[in-house]
Amino acid sequence: MIFYDDYNGPDPRLEIIRANAKRERKELFLLGMFSGGAILLYILIQNVLVLAMQLTGFSALYAKSTLVQVGADSLLSIVSFLVPFTLVSKPMRRISGVENPLPLGAPQQTGMFLLAIPAGVGACVLANRVTAYLLYYLTAVFGLQFSAPDLPVPGGVLGVAASFCRIVLIAALCEELCFRGFIMQNLRRYGDGFAITMAALVFGLMHGNLIQAPFALIVGLALGYFSVKTGTLWTGIIIHAINNTISLLASYVPDGDAAFSIVYAVGSTILLWGGVACAILFIRRQKRLGPSLRYPGWNSFGARMGAFFSSPTMIISVILILYFTAQFVEVRR
Repeated sequence: MIFYDDYNGPDPRLEIIRANAKRERKELFLLGMFSGGAILLYILIQNVLVLAMQLTGFSALYAKSTLVQVGADSLLSIVSFLVPFTLVSKPMRRISGVENPLPLGAPQQTGMFLLAIPAGVGACVLANRVTAYLLYYLTAVFGLQFSAPDLPVPGGVLGVAASFCRIVLIAALCEELCFRGFIMQNLRRYGDGFAITMAALVFGLMHGNLIQAPFALIVGLALGYFSVKTGTLWTGIIIHAINNTISLLASYVPDGDAAFSIVYAVGSTILLWGGVACAILFIRRQKRLGPSLRYPGWNSFGARMGAFFSSPTMIISVILILYFTAQFVEVRR
């Protein structure tokens, strides 16, 4: 819409809107550039460390011991996640104006926090079932066969403890700090809903296979939403850790109909628990628990998303991730 006044032609407010919209797209382009750079550095570090293992002969020991695999994978996760995203944090903060991209203080509202945990864990169970049905449909209709990298699950007290540190503690902390922290917090200036969605999209893509990616996308939306509404990353970290704990425990359950029934019943109980928490949150919505997610911005959602994903580093990183993802998809003949 163009505004006119009676004497001076086009309303100068239109030029202000255009200038602010252009500035916002430029900032999002740069934030996408740094985010994509962190992803590319993540991929580089992963491959360099794997190559170093092969050249030093460590890969032979890695192949023989699942405990060594867990330890090496833990170190690899810490370095490949935290180093790249920490490096880009300062320039991203300079662009977005965010003082603290890692809000790790107490929740703003205890009631919201206590309801968010079961609601978020329930969302994880729901996402798992939605993903299972989606993959079943794609297999039945299109003949696609999906796989994912195998994670070592060692036995014994030491093995279980090591797996817990790797899958539960390290994964939850590193991934939440990077995605709901460095990426999402620096995008919140451009709308909380936008920031939550972009962080979830990147989170899903970086899983690198279609067994985990749809699940991670759905869960990422819930983790971002509850982290924003409670004002602390600890909400997402705890939900993430609980979900990974459930997955770890499920990996030790032997195959069989009886075991499947037990796991399904536990999942249904968690889903019901989460549904009750969500219902309470919905009923109490008039009390405005947590900050509003409205965004009075200058660009449409699509324009903001296009600016964020249009940088060369982000385009290259997405292409590489899609290439790696395709390696875990087969077409049945």
